[in-house]
Amino acid sequence: MSDAGSIVVRVHAIIYQTESIRSFELRDPQNRDLPAFTAGSHIDLKLGNDLSRSYSLLNSPSEHNRYVIGVNRDPSSRGGSKWIHANLSVGALLTVSHPRNHFLLEESASHSILIAGGIGVTPLLSMAWRLAALGKSWELHYRTRDRTSIAFAEELATLGAKGKVTLYHSAESGRARLNFVAFLKSIPDDS
Repeated sequence: MSDAGSIVVRVHAIIYQTESIRSFELRDPQNRDLPAFTAGSHIDLKLGNDLSRSYSLLNSPSEHNRYVIGVNRDPSSRGGSKWIHANLSVGALLTVSHPRNHFLLEESASHSILIAGGIGVTPLLSMAWRLAALGKSWELHYRTRDRTSIAFAEELATLGAKGKVTLYHSAESGRARLNFVAFLKSIPDDS
């Protein structure tokens, strides 16, 4: 621990999800459990050049040995995603904040509907893992530009066996698109 609000983690694995998205698995260097988090939580990464950026945790809150984040290398980045993609490698040490949650999951709903586009799916993956662990009814609607833009395909496939995952691709002609107005009118009131 570097101070009361932060911890040091080691980059344990990096997975190339798409051309521009990488997932980073972070673990304690001494293999201790990390501070617990709730679905929808994020951590702040303290990067070089006095940069600090927030990233959502995408793994299951039941996993206490790791944090997993997804980072899209944005061409118009102010430095955070560019720095992470250029400088983080397996084995690197990194200081991160304790998890915080400003995007709480409503666990009491009879049915949960999660809607995301692109890299915005990261906190919703954590929510889907939590809902699946609770045995709740849920569905995830995830829009990407095309099939090559699908990040976290392995997680989505595993989650799809536990709930309903529907993919939409905006650049593919003939592919069904989510009509939000009709969709919102069709959902039960207790969702």
